[in-house]
Amino acid sequence: MTMYHFNMPKKKKINIPQTDEHRKAMQWCINNNITVGVLPTKKGLKVEINENGDNKISPKIYTQEEAQKKVLELYLYIYKKYWQV
Repeated sequence: MTMYHFNMPKKKKINIPQTDEHRKAMQWCINNNITVGVLPTKKGLKVEINENGDNKISPKIYTQEEAQKKVLELYLYIYKKYWQV
């Protein structure tokens, strides 16, 4: 069955620039079983941190752009906090 969606608004593509430091922090976190992602809800987006299966979900609702910025910010924060331990 083919479904047609007429007059649906197109999603705005948001491009948040990533630095080499962001990429390094993300890679370090992933290698250490820490991921940060976006969790969709009916009201908006929440940010989720998964550290070795222990999930923490933000209480705040974010827009797409705010959520992407928060994910990058958290990757850097976690990297800087734990990297030198």
